[in-house]
Amino acid sequence: MNLEKRKGQEEIVGFVLIVVIVAVVFVIFLGIRLRNFEPSQKQSEILYQFIESSMEQTTECVLSLNGRNLALDSLIKECYSTDNRCTSGETSCQIAEKTMRNILNNTWKVGVEYPYKGYEIRADYFYNSSNQGQNEEILLIAEGNCNNSFVGNSYWIPEFPGSIIVNAKLCS
Repeated sequence: MNLEKRKGQEEIVGFVLIVVIVAVVFVIFLGIRLRNFEPSQKQSEILYQFIESSMEQTTECVLSLNGRNLALDSLIKECYSTDNRCTSGETSCQIAEKTMRNILNNTWKVGVEYPYKGYEIRADYFYNSSNQGQNEEILLIAEGNCNNSFVGNSYWIPEFPGSIIVNAKLCS
């Protein structure tokens, strides 16, 4: 009888040991899976900060003789509303695109040999705040190859009665 109890105890200990090993493996697997999503979120935050700081970039566009240089977000608004000529003779849309391309080319190297394969920056005017319905493209800059794998974020610029949304995609 004592021998049977001992065998039963050994079986229970073996079973508990197997359950503990499976639980440890599951926790390790779960930790690895959860960690894989963090870089994408971090990249998205970095992309938002990039757009935000780009919108504060001072451009070479001055609209009047004694005026001041416009920031990129003000220039995009100007491009949408009137597309006036800067004192240099170029339109506000031309300067906005040139400035954004310059920032992008100096920040994100794209191509087959780089970690990022392409990017797309798009500014659209939306006639209402829900981003549904009518919209009008203001600016589109695309470089490289953007397939299914990308990180993206948006930046909102108020422009009564609607808003301008700058969308950025960085493709890997």
